[in-house]
Amino acid sequence: METALVAACIAAGAAIVAAVVSWFGAFQSRRTTDREHAWKRFTWSIAQPRGGCAYDISRTVLRELETVRWWSKADRRLAARALRRRTVADHVPPEEEEPT
Repeated sequence: METALVAACIAAGAAIVAAVVSWFGAFQSRRTTDREHAWKRFTWSIAQPRGGCAYDISRTVLRELETVRWWSKADRRLAARALRRRTVADHVPPEEEEPT
């Protein structure tokens, strides 16, 4: 009887551990997907040329990426710097722009 009880407790413990590991894997997978999507949005937004039809949208995307809480602090700072560069570039007339 004691052997059956010990086996049942071990099986229950293993099931709980498996559930936690499974949940953590799903959480990490979703987080990775969200970060990848945010990175694609970031690279798209900085690729938009000044004066292009999507330029204003790209500035909004950068502004939103500054506040994404699950994005790393370094990535949020990168979005802030890109937005700051865009803001400065918007105040420079096109003929004075530096070649890139």
